[in-house]
Amino acid sequence: VPVKPPTIATPQACSVADQAMSSSEAQALVSKAEEAAKEATKDGRTKNDLSRAMDYIKNFKDLPEESPIKQALACFLKWGVKPLIIIVMAYVWVCKQLYKIYKILPTNILQIIFGVGLCFFGGCYFASIAAIEAALNLGGPDMWDHLTTCYNEVANVGVANTADDQVDMDKNGIMDVKEMGTNELINHKAKVAMMSVKEPQKLQQAVLSIMNIYLAVIATLKFEFAKTVAVCMGVANMLSLPACRIFGPLLCAVMGPELNHWVPAMIDTTIKIIAVWVATFIQSIISAFYSGLRGGKLIAEGFFNICTERGWMEKFPDFLVTKPFDPDKSYLDEVISYPIAAAGFYYQFTHGFALEFPLNLICLPLTIVEWFLRFQIYT
Repeated sequence: VPVKPPTIATPQACSVADQAMSSSEAQALVSKAEEAAKEATKDGRTKNDLSRAMDYIKNFKDLPEESPIKQALACFLKWGVKPLIIIVMAYVWVCKQLYKIYKILPTNILQIIFGVGLCFFGGCYFASIAAIEAALNLGGPDMWDHLTTCYNEVANVGVANTADDQVDMDKNGIMDVKEMGTNELINHKAKVAMMSVKEPQKLQQAVLSIMNIYLAVIATLKFEFAKTVAVCMGVANMLSLPACRIFGPLLCAVMGPELNHWVPAMIDTTIKIIAVWVATFIQSIISAFYSGLRGGKLIAEGFFNICTERGWMEKFPDFLVTKPFDPDKSYLDEVISYPIAAAGFYYQFTHGFALEFPLNLICLPLTIVEWFLRFQIYT
C-alpha cells in the first residue's frame, strides 16, 4: 500500500498559525477575566473594612430622637458622665489651689514638702516616680513645651465651652444649648471646641510627641522591672507542680469529675497572680528604700538652706558647726537625712505601702495613674 508523504509546512504558515492561536487564547483569557470580575462583583465584597465601617456608622445618622440607643446614651451621660465630670472638676479645683500655693511658697519650703512626700509615701507610687524620671530623661526641655501647648489649647476649649453655655441668641430667657436636640448639641459642641483651637497643627505635633515619649517611658519601665517579674515568674513555674500535688486532690473533689481538667490551669493562674503581687511588693520595698533616702536628703538640704539664708547656722554651738559655716564641708545634712530616711522607710513598710484616709482620697487621681502604669508594665 503506497504511503502518502507528510506535508511540510512553510515558515510563513507556521507564523500565521501561531499568531492565530495566540490571539484566540488572549481573547479567551480576557473573557474569563471579565466573567470572574462579574462574579466577584455579584457575590464578593467590593469595599474595604474602613468603607464598610463608615457605611455602618451612617445608618445611625437618621435615628429618631426616642430610639433605644439614644435613650441609653442619654441615661449614661446623665447618671454616669455627669457625676464623673463633677468629681473631675473638684480635683481640678484642688490642683489649681495647690498650684497657687506652689507659686507662692519659697523653693526651699517646696523642697522640704516634696521630700516629706517622697520619704514617707514614695513606695506607694514607684511606677509613677520611675515614669517621671524616665520622661524627664527622655523628653528633655521640649516635653514641657508640648505639655504647655496641650494645656493652653484645652484651657481655650474650656473657656469657649463656658461662654457658649451662656449664649441666648433668641432672647427667650432659655440658653440655646438647652433647646438643642442630642444630635445638634453634639455637633454644636464639637464645632465650638474645634473653633477654639487656634493652632491645630501645633496641637497635633505636641500630642504626637507626648505619645512618643509615653511609649518610650513604658518600654523603659518594662525593661527596668523585667528582672523582678522574671524572677517571680520563674519561682511560680517551679511551684506549679508541687502546688498541684498539694491542692489538686481537694479541688478535684470540690469541682467534680466533669471539671477536673480545669484544676491545673486554676492552680497555675493563681500562683502567677500571687507571683505578680509578690513582684509588686518587692519593687515597693526597693522603691521605698530609694525614696526614703532621696526624700530625707531633700528635707535635710532644704532645712539647712533655710538656716543658712536666715543666719541661724552662725548661732549654733561651735562643736556642731564650724565658723564660718560652709555647706560643702559640713556633714550635718547627712547626719539628719539618714535617720529621716529610716523613719520614712519604716513608716511605709509598717503601713503596707498604702495611704491612709484622707490621703488616699486626696491622692486618688495619682493612685489611678499608678495602677494604670503598673498594668502597662506587668502585661
